[in-house]
Amino acid sequence: PEAKGQRAFPAGKRLLSHWNLRDEIKSQYAQGAEGLQRQRQVQKVMERIVTQTIPAVVVDNPNVDWDPFANTVKPAAVKDSDRPAPALEVTSAPEPDTRYAVLLRTFQAARKADPFCPAAPTHIARSFEEGRQLPEARAIAMLKEVCTSPMVARVARLIEQRLGRKLEPFDIWYNGFRAGAGLDEAKLDAITRKRFPTAEAYKKEMPALLRGLGFTPGKADYLAGNIEVDPARGSGHAMGAARRADHPRLRTRVGKDGMDYKGFNIAIHENGHNVEQTFSLNGVEHPLMAGVPATSFTEALAFVFQARDLELLGQPAPTTAAKAQAVLNDFWGTFEIAGVGMVDTAVWHWMYEHPQATPAQLREATLAISRDVWNTYYAPVFGQKDCVLLGVYSHMVSSFLYLPDYPIGHMIAFQIQRQVDKTGNLGAEVERMARQGRLTPDLWMIRATGSPVGPEALLEATARALENLK
Repeated sequence: PEAKGQRAFPAGKRLLSHWNLRDEIKSQYAQGAEGLQRQRQVQKVMERIVTQTIPAVVVDNPNVDWDPFANTVKPAAVKDSDRPAPALEVTSAPEPDTRYAVLLRTFQAARKADPFCPAAPTHIARSFEEGRQLPEARAIAMLKEVCTSPMVARVARLIEQRLGRKLEPFDIWYNGFRAGAGLDEAKLDAITRKRFPTAEAYKKEMPALLRGLGFTPGKADYLAGNIEVDPARGSGHAMGAARRADHPRLRTRVGKDGMDYKGFNIAIHENGHNVEQTFSLNGVEHPLMAGVPATSFTEALAFVFQARDLELLGQPAPTTAAKAQAVLNDFWGTFEIAGVGMVDTAVWHWMYEHPQATPAQLREATLAISRDVWNTYYAPVFGQKDCVLLGVYSHMVSSFLYLPDYPIGHMIAFQIQRQVDKTGNLGAEVERMARQGRLTPDLWMIRATGSPVGPEALLEATARALENLK
């Protein structure tokens, strides 16, 4: 994209929607005024995607330059790629609601199972009652408890003080509380590219990474020997094994110059999934108990791994103040993704209420829902109404009501992290917890940490962290 005729991003930069777009916003906080302009551009790109006003010709096409504010397109001024230019007319004609046509097809596919599931006759019911083993009302209530907490306004004021300006909608992805948030990502890229030039290099380094996370040498070797690593075409993924004789697989993006920091951050997250998958399959007493209570639990364990990414790259261990900031980072991330989860759930309800809807009608409904959730929980903090950023997550299109797992996963991750901090041994605690298998959520959590699933621990710790940072 361009701003005032100048290219804002280096030639060759290619960002996946939504993951890399979101992470680009995060990385630009370290770039000062220039970073702020790039963040505003990426926000506009996201809005164009959600509203489906993005020109069709700019999607995955390095042969054109696009100004997302004016929504104008012209042939690229520089050569970004060796790929041949597609035979497309260079115009601003938008996508034909492609995003919502795909979402509609996922709904139509999912509801084909409804007649065969009398105990949970909708995908929504199956997702909450059977998948998460939590009633929808309780899950949504937990999300709302975070979004309506007085901690939101207090943390927002602190962010404004740090930025020296009023919040803008993209600050929902503020990452200045993370250890190393002020580091130049280019320097982190150089570290990871040198250390992990290929997926095979990450596989070779995995025992050392796991030892750095607190696993014994023997356990680290066992886990690394069990987990296979593949380069990803997309963002990243962890695929668990179905049999004890098989191997879970980790996928993350590795560019031609090696794995960049974003790829490493994702790899550590996926590695957490693979470790859980190994213990909860091979370590449970009976195969029928394999797994965890719900997807949010494996996300929680993956978050615990991901939070250690900078330490694994040799960055300094966190101070007491840094730990308090990490709590605020967890809270702000939970606040952000809680709204996304509410939008995802409400969109599925709308599709069930309007099964004959067209893609255009679904687009308008999604925009209305996104604006409504934003205006209810986010506009009072950000000072802008009718924002549609909560509808940008790609999971909404293809992951069948997955997004509520993330905020619940953040809550669970915080409960797990607090238990790890008590004992000081991540490796042993993760193994002990994962080997419980697929108990009910509250029983699993009570045995793991002493308390049922909920946001209370996160909210209490956020209040303490704010006091510690005064």
